[in-house]
Amino acid sequence: MYSLFLLFLLPETLGLGIPRAGRIPLADERIIGGTASAIGEYPYAVSLNLTLPEGSGLCGGTLITDRVVVTAAHCVTNPDTGAILSPKSVRVGLGSQKLREQRHVQALEVHAHPLFQPPVSSSDIALIVIDPQAPSLKPAAIYAGHIPPMARVTAVGWGMTSATGGFGSVPNSLQETELVVGSQKECREFVPGYESSDGPQICTQNKLLLGKDTCQGDSGTGVFITVAGSRYLAGLTSYGANLMGDPTCALDDGFGVYTRVSYFRSFIDSVASPSNKLAAEDDGAQNVDEVDDEEDEGEEENNVEDEEEGD
Repeated sequence: MYSLFLLFLLPETLGLGIPRAGRIPLADERIIGGTASAIGEYPYAVSLNLTLPEGSGLCGGTLITDRVVVTAAHCVTNPDTGAILSPKSVRVGLGSQKLREQRHVQALEVHAHPLFQPPVSSSDIALIVIDPQAPSLKPAAIYAGHIPPMARVTAVGWGMTSATGGFGSVPNSLQETELVVGSQKECREFVPGYESSDGPQICTQNKLLLGKDTCQGDSGTGVFITVAGSRYLAGLTSYGANLMGDPTCALDDGFGVYTRVSYFRSFIDSVASPSNKLAAEDDGAQNVDEVDDEEDEGEEENNVEDEEEGD
């Protein structure tokens, strides 16, 4: 029912989907309603060029240390056999937010989460190890704070910009769009067992911000949250559809599901060596709610001062 967003460029467009019970059917499908990101705004965003039996695939990822990229597990897993792709089948494009200006490096290691077993979509996270990169490619920091319903996040990617697909809708420049986290009640209808965005997955609802969505080719690319003026990596594009199983991008009644990166910190730590400390300084990141509370308190203090002045 749900569509996973891996984009096959050759010989034809091909996608994957999962039915409501949590299993993955073929679909023809997925940033929609977005804009080109400012140059240098996401230096840690990378593209993944994949060699698969069906053809060449496109996904994205995020640099989280000078040599570790985080992405979706379904991007680096053979959909037919469930086997993890060999490093020689994965090339990482980096150094530019424009695809045609990126330089490419060969993956050295590919690690999918041990609990990711297609066609089930849970634990959809993987790590790619590459040669150490220059300090100018600053890694993204991971957000481990609370993400409440109605919080706004920003998804990026080089995926299709049109719900109808076609090679003409694959952009050269990295795109970004806002998404809104959905309610627990409605997201649970789409994701069985869903409790909140503090669990293994973040759920967004298209109806909360119409015309905006991730799409095929955005798989594995980062979803970011801004707290107190700082941007953090919160999630990875995984899958989406509506309750009827239609995987078309940007449907008004559609949902998007994103792997919550911080939930899988132990898996990340098992691959990232101690000498490659994560860029994430989780203790320094306030929760979204805490920032809201501080703003409310500031407004209350201003109101009190205004009342005193009025007296």
